[in-house]
Amino acid sequence: VPVHMAYSNGPRCLKCTDNCPGLDLHYFRKICKNCRCLAEDHDMPSCQQRDCRPMSMLFQSCESIPPPSDSKPDWTAKFQKLSIIDPGDLTQITVPQNDVVMSKLISENVRSQKFISMLPEDKQEFASNLRRKQLQRQLPLHDLDPRFCNSLATSEMVKYEKFADRRRKKAAGIGQIGEVTSAGSVGCHNCQKKMEMGSPAVIVSKVPGDCWHPGCFVCSTCRQLLVDMIFFSKKGKIYCERHYADLLYPRCFACDEIIFSREYTQAEGRAWHVHHFCCWYCDAALAGQRYIAKDNNPYCVNCFDKLFSKICSTCQRPITADAPGVTHSDFHWHACPHCFSCHSCGRNLLNQQFMLKDGKLYCGMTCRHRSAPTCLTAAIARQFTQ
Repeated sequence: VPVHMAYSNGPRCLKCTDNCPGLDLHYFRKICKNCRCLAEDHDMPSCQQRDCRPMSMLFQSCESIPPPSDSKPDWTAKFQKLSIIDPGDLTQITVPQNDVVMSKLISENVRSQKFISMLPEDKQEFASNLRRKQLQRQLPLHDLDPRFCNSLATSEMVKYEKFADRRRKKAAGIGQIGEVTSAGSVGCHNCQKKMEMGSPAVIVSKVPGDCWHPGCFVCSTCRQLLVDMIFFSKKGKIYCERHYADLLYPRCFACDEIIFSREYTQAEGRAWHVHHFCCWYCDAALAGQRYIAKDNNPYCVNCFDKLFSKICSTCQRPITADAPGVTHSDFHWHACPHCFSCHSCGRNLLNQQFMLKDGKLYCGMTCRHRSAPTCLTAAIARQFTQ
């Protein structure tokens, strides 16, 4: 059963501040209905158990991944003695392989306890929220568990399970921290620069024989650091889960979920569930309808005119999407002889030189110095259009 979350006067938006009354999730988009920002852009309260869900779901039924030989320096044994803030978190991983548990210990204890605790108190919450946002972006819950999918049909579950099984068994892994033991003979898989002897390196079993500078262990698509060193491999390259999934299936630009159905819509260089290709503002279906794209989002013509149409400086009426317009500085006109004409004599100024004074158009200095229209046709035309 899909999980829907609703908030009444929910967490405030960190981008819009007081302009957003609080998070209210859209019924299929992963955005706030009030401000149209992403859910993770809101000041969600930190919850360690919730923040760890992506990792626990990811490695359920994961086959044992043998650690690379000689990849663990002596100091890793010390991490096994570190206390865990919430030991219950580890029970979420159904198969506690050493590499997963060790990585859990390193990431949670070193990042959360040691690193974050060394920050000033007013920065600790920021660091915790940043990590959570990275997890939500790189390991979206709707990619990891069908219970968080709102658009997955029952007939598509077989494809989903095959995709999840392939991801767990063949692609998923966690980078291990090791040390370079031979100088000048090992190069970083990313930047190709030689690794210095004794320097820390990230080693992965999925790509044997290669290692990375810690700062070079990034997703091959988004180039972002891989949070907690969780990666996915394909043809010798590493990815975050989001962009690994995008290599296999299209992703709906509206709801952010993977599209497993055969039929979907392609528009504006993106993929959409057929029933999600809707107006960004009013959610009216746009399949087979005329629409206008702005900032990568489609709008129906009515909403586009209501939200973005400029007002003609002559007739004070909106310049709709299907009406040609002329813009100069901060002023706008209908591109017609009645509106884009000399304010004094009524001369058509389309494709002609003109002068602008106090938002009014003039054909030359003589008309500019006149205080009122002298052409009866121009005066009547303006009165009629208003």
